[in-house]
Amino acid sequence: MANTRKLLLPYAYDSKGNLVYIDNAHKGETYKCPECGATLTLYFSRIPKGQKYHRRNHFSHSKGNLDNQCTESFLHKLFKKRAVECIQEKMNNGSVFNFIWDCEECHEQHCGNMLKKAKFVRQEYDMGVCRPDIALFDTNGKVVIVIEVVITHKPTTEVMNYYNNHKIACLQIEVSDFDDCEKVEEKLAHPDKVNLCPTPTCKICGNKMHRAKMVILNDSCWKCHQSMKIAVINTNYLDGIYPPEYFTKKEIELANKNGALVKKIYSKQTKESYFANTCKHCNAFIGKFHMSDYYYSPNEKEIDLGYKCYDYYCMEMREKTKISTNWKEIYELKLQKKLQEDGIKKCPICGGLLCVRIGLFGYFYGCKNYPKCDYTENISLID
Repeated sequence: MANTRKLLLPYAYDSKGNLVYIDNAHKGETYKCPECGATLTLYFSRIPKGQKYHRRNHFSHSKGNLDNQCTESFLHKLFKKRAVECIQEKMNNGSVFNFIWDCEECHEQHCGNMLKKAKFVRQEYDMGVCRPDIALFDTNGKVVIVIEVVITHKPTTEVMNYYNNHKIACLQIEVSDFDDCEKVEEKLAHPDKVNLCPTPTCKICGNKMHRAKMVILNDSCWKCHQSMKIAVINTNYLDGIYPPEYFTKKEIELANKNGALVKKIYSKQTKESYFANTCKHCNAFIGKFHMSDYYYSPNEKEIDLGYKCYDYYCMEMREKTKISTNWKEIYELKLQKKLQEDGIKKCPICGGLLCVRIGLFGYFYGCKNYPKCDYTENISLID
């Protein structure tokens, strides 16, 4: 966030060392800058608030070039101080402190509990390569969350890479004025950016998965006009809606258990067999080119399926590898087991994510940063 406007300093220390707000200041008293210690002058606007050219009452340095420098620095310190006090109070009370953010990686809105693992908090904790404004620690003294208060400068790429590599959640809070210091809890509860995305990553394509749900629609058969339940899968990604031809075996069973009739049919129009919603009364089915006519039928039930990947590459690869022979099914089961055992793998050359690819000789790991990085690794399925 680049702050180009001039910030006005509303706080100063009086001769007794008390921090005084500008509206409580009076002429005849000596006021010092809370940042550099220089003597300040009082500025009271003669133009009423709300009128053109009105400026807020404020303290000012005799040398104007220090105004913004000291104001930004003190704003940073004051917000940090109040943020730590707010977090500490929540910790002392054993409260839950939820924060919500719009994720730039998966485009979902996430919610986390800042104090789920954090047990104590410190300002300006030296972590070697970085010194976060606020650090939250678990019971073992490990940093689990950091908070960076952004006035003009965001954390550097090097610092963010450190947080990412050590799985430390970094909450960036953009602070533009002293008014933000009066709503610290609200600002903490709605960080402007969070680096870690909790959405699972697909082990096949390396992209973020999407929340999916099976929707049972209530409509009527196009042929016999009797009541008919229709099953589709809906995701939160670009309003993606998927008919039964994309269902897994378990999803077909789930659809049929909830009133639909999904079975394999043969289409004379497309000259192929695929799974489709079928009428229980007359056995008529809804072809793939007509499913969209039913997408906005009344919903009867929604069933959460968790996270699934509907990336184009994954779907295309699944389509290409649909072979019903027994050895192929065994091969696919071994592959899935191997991927679960390996977990998320990173490229030893560039640190990028290793994704599953398919070539002439079967599956292999390839770097997601290809062609910049051409690292590959064989996937051995031999017992």
